[in-house]
Amino acid sequence: MFRNKIILFVVSFALICGQVYSQCSGGLPQYPVFNEQATLLNTTSNGKLYVVGPSNNTVNVVQLYGTPYEMGYAQGTLLKSQVNEIYDNFFNYITVMVNELIEKYADYLPLELVDVIEKFGVKAALDLTADATKKYTPSRFFEEMQGLADGAGLEYKTVLQVHMFPELIKAACSMVGAYNSATVNGGLLQLRALDFGLDPWNPLRLHPIVSVYHPTEGGHTFSVLTWAGFIGSLSGYSGHMGICEKYWFHYNGTASREGFPWHFLLRDILQYDSSINEALNRIYNNERTCSIFVGLGSNSTNTFEAVEYSHQVVRVFDDQTPFPAYEPQPPAHPNIQDVVYIDKYTQPSNNPCLASVLQKNLGQIDIQTLIDVTSLLETGDLHIGIYDFTYNQMYVSVASQDNWPPPANYSPTPAYARQFIQVDLEYFFNESQ
Repeated sequence: MFRNKIILFVVSFALICGQVYSQCSGGLPQYPVFNEQATLLNTTSNGKLYVVGPSNNTVNVVQLYGTPYEMGYAQGTLLKSQVNEIYDNFFNYITVMVNELIEKYADYLPLELVDVIEKFGVKAALDLTADATKKYTPSRFFEEMQGLADGAGLEYKTVLQVHMFPELIKAACSMVGAYNSATVNGGLLQLRALDFGLDPWNPLRLHPIVSVYHPTEGGHTFSVLTWAGFIGSLSGYSGHMGICEKYWFHYNGTASREGFPWHFLLRDILQYDSSINEALNRIYNNERTCSIFVGLGSNSTNTFEAVEYSHQVVRVFDDQTPFPAYEPQPPAHPNIQDVVYIDKYTQPSNNPCLASVLQKNLGQIDIQTLIDVTSLLETGDLHIGIYDFTYNQMYVSVASQDNWPPPANYSPTPAYARQFIQVDLEYFFNESQ
């Protein structure tokens, strides 16, 4: 009799959950968070290499100390084989991806760039991008790339080309910032889910890392969720600020390839800024290139704002601002008190999943809620980062790294279907050299 009651409860619970989240394409996650301590693997004069995660699902944490060159050299030295494996396979993959992008979104790319790619190839377009952005890019980024090249035994030009690809690629991603009355303890939580397209030949899935920077030439200690051999920031957290981004499809204003590469600008926000206002000043006062949405979380104000970021315009959205800049506001994207969010779809989105999950959990949003969001919305195929501003923790999930080169008919497991790993940034931020 007791067993029958348990079965009835489980079935009833499953039916209730199915009804609550019936507007979502995915289901609830299957795994608990992995929260064991990281293991030290190796050290060098300006760096330490750790690994964290279960045996079949690991992320390297790289502690980097010193000048830009020293930190680049330390990463290249500690991750030499991983960096080289990614770089050896990168250009073939990116060529296919960019050509597919041209077929789908040629109207949203500068004609001269499309012409260069079609006539001379992707490397020429990356060189062109490097030339267009050079005078706007602080020298410390070039110094760090030189250190990375020297440590990993690569040509500097190759490293520079790889670091220009975010200016060409368009990623459909999701972001959430929840705070104050929306969360279970009133603290700020930020979700960043990177939907990059999970091609089995994508080498960026092979070696995910969390780089923790301890710069000696100014700024804060900060962390970047990335992959071996890439120093830009698509996802990151500093204890002061959290950043994330999503490509702004259908932006119809003026575009430019001359300016500060956005992934370097976002990294400067992590290193130097302590508030959303400081970050916005940095955005306003630099030459911008691509059209993207940026998510900014701030520990000083315990708030999150979204930014329409482009060469021509900057517009800021909080929890009371209709998003995006369309009237009337889409029914699938209502304002939610103390929550700012953008789903993975082209905006304005008509998909009701994300809003329904956030509204159902309003006032009780916690880390598990945001993990559930990624699984229910099926967002974050390459990597996912959740930042807990109260406790300086990052929760990471990454795509499967096995089967390389991929066999026929192999499909990598996306990050949103994998176990999340807790990275104790409170420890790593405070670990001395």
